[in-house]
Amino acid sequence: MVLHCCCGSCALPIIDYLLNKKKEKEIILYFSNSNIYPEKEYFKRLKGLKEIALIYNLLLFEDEYNHKNWLHYIKRHLPNSLNSYPENDIRCLYCFKYRLERTKDFCIKNNLLEFGTTLSVNRFKDTNFINDYGLKLARENNLKYIPFDLDPLKAYQKGIELSKKYNLYRQKYCGCEFSL
Repeated sequence: MVLHCCCGSCALPIIDYLLNKKKEKEIILYFSNSNIYPEKEYFKRLKGLKEIALIYNLLLFEDEYNHKNWLHYIKRHLPNSLNSYPENDIRCLYCFKYRLERTKDFCIKNNLLEFGTTLSVNRFKDTNFINDYGLKLARENNLKYIPFDLDPLKAYQKGIELSKKYNLYRQKYCGCEFSL
């Protein structure tokens, strides 16, 4: 199963759930987050996820970081200036689409059949949209999308607890320059 991860602290409760509750045998972490700005922040979050991969002995694959391509994708779909959209509005929905599409492409390229995302367990995100879009991509591409049956608030608290345990970096904003 491929788990798209936005960061280490958000991945922790889902990894814990998959390994301990679902007895998942093989989890592949996938870091595809060209939305993160500045690049220095991107590498902080990637470093945290690398630490988690080592702790849990999981494979980690990193997508190419290309913030310009991400911006172009978002701009192509929206008529107004990107900073004119509030947080958790349509701009964010296109960001989710971009990262889910990259994850779907990774699965297809590597003959992997299942995927999910840490974005789907977040008390600040439109998780219904994320899961619906993930399911749509899966249907269209003969894949299986896994929505996680986790309480977002409890997962958030578990993420804080585990991040403290592993002394893991926790960011203060979603990722893009518009959420700073």
